[in-house]
Amino acid sequence: MSDKSRIAKNTVFLYLRQLAVMFITFFTSRVILGALGEVEYGVYSLVGGLAFSFGFFSSSLSNATQRFLCFAHGKNNQSEIKEVFNAAALIFIMIGGSILLIGCALGPIIIGLLKYPQELTLAVYFIYYCTIISLAITLTATMFDSVLISRENMKVYAYISILEVIGRLAIAYSLLLYSDCKLIWYAIALMLLTVLIKGSLIYFCFKHYPECHIRLHWDSVRVKEMGRFIGWNGFGTAAFALNEQVTNILLNLFFGPVVNAAKGIASQVNNAINHFSSNFLVALFPQMIKSYSSGEREKFMQLFYYSGKFGFALLWLLFLPIILRRDYILQFWLENVPDYTSVFLLWIIIYSIVSIFAVPLWYAVQAVGKIGKYIMVTNSIVIMSLPICWILLRQAFPPQIVYMVLVATKLFSIFFSLFIVKKYIDFSVRNYIVSLIFPCLLTVGVSLPVCWYINSLVSDNFLGLIGNSIICVLCNVFFIGFILLTKHQRMQILKLIQLKLGNVINK
Repeated sequence: MSDKSRIAKNTVFLYLRQLAVMFITFFTSRVILGALGEVEYGVYSLVGGLAFSFGFFSSSLSNATQRFLCFAHGKNNQSEIKEVFNAAALIFIMIGGSILLIGCALGPIIIGLLKYPQELTLAVYFIYYCTIISLAITLTATMFDSVLISRENMKVYAYISILEVIGRLAIAYSLLLYSDCKLIWYAIALMLLTVLIKGSLIYFCFKHYPECHIRLHWDSVRVKEMGRFIGWNGFGTAAFALNEQVTNILLNLFFGPVVNAAKGIASQVNNAINHFSSNFLVALFPQMIKSYSSGEREKFMQLFYYSGKFGFALLWLLFLPIILRRDYILQFWLENVPDYTSVFLLWIIIYSIVSIFAVPLWYAVQAVGKIGKYIMVTNSIVIMSLPICWILLRQAFPPQIVYMVLVATKLFSIFFSLFIVKKYIDFSVRNYIVSLIFPCLLTVGVSLPVCWYINSLVSDNFLGLIGNSIICVLCNVFFIGFILLTKHQRMQILKLIQLKLGNVINK
């Protein structure tokens, strides 16, 4: 199978995974809320969320492991693949064990600081410790997720994710059978589901991939190299988390919890759509790392530009119908929509679209392995948004100003990161702007007014939403094809579609 066909196939699997996960998750949330009630659901969200916050380094560990495994696969060095996995396994086990011990030790102190109905004390302890155990297992098993991604086996990755959300839905319905101790059963059941799902993942990887065998061999050089990479990733994650939480606190201090609710709802919609775009990028990431490690410069640069173009295209295809009909969508979903939800959703979408231009740069520095300067500079710029937001909110600016500031600082961070990455992969900043950013902006400039006019002609109801979304997507496909993509890229996509259709017809 060619690399392009593999990327396309993996993207399809990840899209189907995300559709199933999103649909079942939204449905599960409703069932759980109805079964537990607002008080018990709130208690679970609070205590479970606090316990899960110990998983601070989860994404950092995952990114680092994927990078080093993909790099070794690119060089086709089986010995190095085994050494990388073994070093990652020892690091993961140590961190997972540390989180388990520290989390359990701090449990009584953390729980003692919380406010909850006293009759739920036993349930609160069960929730906390079951979540800590689940987190330790999940964190340790994350390295096996990295194995699947580096092996580009998105099919199994998708199946496991779908089975997990189906299990969560079954647990949600099982709550309807209980009249007492619902919270305790829910905490235990989720922990057992984690053991089952992650255990299945580990078994599959041990059975099918030879590198998945742990030896008690401490390779200090490799552990140090991976540890440095994990540390910088962790710093980037910390900066993002700090930015998010402080923004929430500022909005709470100046406007109260209603605005926090509005931001949370808008973020939920945004995250659901972002996952669709990120699925394509997850499928592309291993190919970028492997092409760089194998010295395929031309292929690496091609994927470098593809990641930005297609990431933007997928986001814009899905976001434009939501931008035009966001008020109706929110009203249909929630009925009682908190103030500022619509305007927050608009600015969060703008922020996500701007952020997609940083993805090729981030993937490039990960491939090179020199992420320290990039993370230090970009995150320092983004964190500067916090004092600016505080000053503007004190001057009585509306709450959406926080996202306007975030968009501005993100643009600055992308501008500076272009010159950082240029030193590592020697690409033309002018070419990046002309061949990637400018066509994306032109696509927006042409498609937005056209779809806006069409939207004004379609009735504002459910059928109108469906019809308008279909028309917007079709228009966007046309504009993206003839503005964003080059003639060569259009021909490649058409050939791939013809090949796939031919295979289906022949079968």
